[in-house]
Amino acid sequence: MSALKATASFARFSLPFHLQRQASFIQLPARLLPHAQTSLNPTTSCRHKHSMATSDNFTLPVPTKADPKILGQAARSADSTYQLLYFPMHGRGELTRTLLVFSGAKWEELALDLNIQKEQLPFKLIPIVYETAPDGTILELAESHAIERYLATKYGLNGHDPYETHRIDQVYTSTDFANQLFWTRVRWAPLEKRVEEAHKFYDEILPTYIANHEAQLEKNGANGYYVGDRITLADLKSAHFMDRVMFMRPKGTKEPPFSQEKSPNMWKVLQTVNGHPAMKAWKGSKRYQDLDAGSLSFFQF
Repeated sequence: MSALKATASFARFSLPFHLQRQASFIQLPARLLPHAQTSLNPTTSCRHKHSMATSDNFTLPVPTKADPKILGQAARSADSTYQLLYFPMHGRGELTRTLLVFSGAKWEELALDLNIQKEQLPFKLIPIVYETAPDGTILELAESHAIERYLATKYGLNGHDPYETHRIDQVYTSTDFANQLFWTRVRWAPLEKRVEEAHKFYDEILPTYIANHEAQLEKNGANGYYVGDRITLADLKSAHFMDRVMFMRPKGTKEPPFSQEKSPNMWKVLQTVNGHPAMKAWKGSKRYQDLDAGSLSFFQF
């Protein structure tokens, strides 16, 4: 990568996150533009039922306009239902889907057509989650990081006190930055350079990341959790990152350095998360397999 391209690539990370994503899509490799035009614009039905009726049109829920106290009360409901608007692939919707699975709440995916829906979205981007409280109040949740933290906090996966939340968030932030590098260096690399870029990522980026996370896990007793003795947002974020790096491995590359031998503490986190009954059921579902296929197709893996 030239110095100019490297500067442009890393400069994007100094932008607000929604602008990072806009900049990323602007720089989408030419080979992916046909996929972007297909996946990001025209009508795409991506529905997954969790004990809720599926809509037959592209009409979006209308957020309730009310006093903030009323909206805050709705947000505290433990019996809300959810509707997710996102592409039929993992991407920025993956962790949100997992959090909805872990919450035990009823949820579904809305039919997607950004030609119709885009102007109704608060930042003109997805994912979007619509939460409906038992009294009918509808809350609109935008921006993937904000949605993830909101759901994790609501369902007890984001710490019991400010310091515990900070410990979770530092793992979340560290992992998200590594994931951003994986996207820019490997997922969007030209096809003819993917193996080379993947090996650079495995050899130059991941060793430091793994060493830091192994040390943090050691401080927590190497018990399969980043914080305390239960699954939190930190564990889910880390497990998703490892899963994506191993799943979206370019043909012809060596194994990524995630294993019992090379990263034992992180590997234990991955096994803990994937061994949870809710996660096992979700990853074994046809919908999850369809999302796998959608991700591989879009990024041409």
